[in-house]
Amino acid sequence: MIVCVCNAKNCQTVRATLAGAPHVDTPAALHRAMGTKPQCGRCLPSLAELIAEARADETLAALMAAAD
Repeated sequence: MIVCVCNAKNCQTVRATLAGAPHVDTPAALHRAMGTKPQCGRCLPSLAELIAEARADETLAALMAAAD
């Protein structure tokens, strides 16, 4: 699914970027990590959701690893 129409970025690209950039915590930082800039801004809420999902997954994985 296309997340950022202006920069032609899809969910897969965004998730791959997030996996390789654990310090990214805002849509603006995510755009920088992808080498893009927000243009119209319509993607920002979706990017924020994808960031939150990625960080929640990382937290869950860390908790599960600590429980082993």
